[in-house]
Amino acid sequence: MNLTDRFALSVWALFGLWLILRLPFVTRMSVTQRTATLLLGYVIAMVPVAGLSLAGALRGMLGDLSTTSTLLLSAALFTRLRFLVNGNAAPLWNARERFSVLLFISVLALLLYPFALGIGTLDPYRAGFGSVSLLLMLALLSLWFMRRGLYLLPFVCALSVMAWSMRLLESTNLWDYLLDAPLAIYAIVQTVKAMLEARKVERV
Repeated sequence: MNLTDRFALSVWALFGLWLILRLPFVTRMSVTQRTATLLLGYVIAMVPVAGLSLAGALRGMLGDLSTTSTLLLSAALFTRLRFLVNGNAAPLWNARERFSVLLFISVLALLLYPFALGIGTLDPYRAGFGSVSLLLMLALLSLWFMRRGLYLLPFVCALSVMAWSMRLLESTNLWDYLLDAPLAIYAIVQTVKAMLEARKVERV
């Protein structure tokens, strides 16, 4: 198994570990029991049975998760572990930082996926194969957000470009490092939810 495959499968395994930590009975476990459960969960997710692991099955159905998903999953896993250890459930980033990333992913998804499905004649996906204009857009957008005190989105962009330059995923397209279909759906749902909640607050 090469590094690309191992990384992609490990990210799906991370998702499985996060789900395990959300189970109610995990909160009643000791640190040793919880550690053993996570190690066992990782092994079960990664070890192939009849030539296919659970992580491999998810990867086969949904593809590789993006660098952005990897970062958000890692943060969610860390936050959950911290809560289980000392009761601190505070997220790593504030709501404004998180919303900026989810809005960014939502806009990208709405601009990218319809054209990828053949709607219209434009092909923005092609720009992901090393287009200078896309890299410049990400750099300018990152600077714009940093001037407004938002640093999570610039970090996401920098991490994605770095992973893309290293060919950490199977894809050679930068878009696939920035977003993926499961993340796009999650981002759109959460963005709409946040906007509706904001409108309710304004009306009160």
